[in-house]
Amino acid sequence: MRRRLLLLVAALVIAVPAVAPAQFGHPLKGQWSGEWGPKNNPSRLLLDIEWDGKVLTGKINPGAEGEGTLKKVTIDYSAVDSWKVQIEGEANEGGKVVPVRVDGTLENLGAYRKTFHGTWTQGARKGEFSVTRN
Repeated sequence: MRRRLLLLVAALVIAVPAVAPAQFGHPLKGQWSGEWGPKNNPSRLLLDIEWDGKVLTGKINPGAEGEGTLKKVTIDYSAVDSWKVQIEGEANEGGKVVPVRVDGTLENLGAYRKTFHGTWTQGARKGEFSVTRN
């Protein structure tokens, strides 16, 4: 009986770490918050990214203008510790829809509170961005 209990505990110790990371889903999935724009006048930035097992989709709120959407996400998975990410989307700016392009780096891949930073281009405006997963 004692041996069975010991085997069960050993199996759980091995199985739990293997299952736990899978519960997070895709590393970009989740709600992100931070800022974008010029350092002297940044805008609040919120991203809400979903993962259906195949495609990343989501909402963008790049400031006071209103909500936008993600249209396409391209990821370079070649580096082990950080990924290059390109996002194309749309945002509302002054009552009209403008394109959004994000070129960034996703870091801290194994952690829950990952960071994503790089260049944010929205219509004719461009600036640096930095967000952290909440």
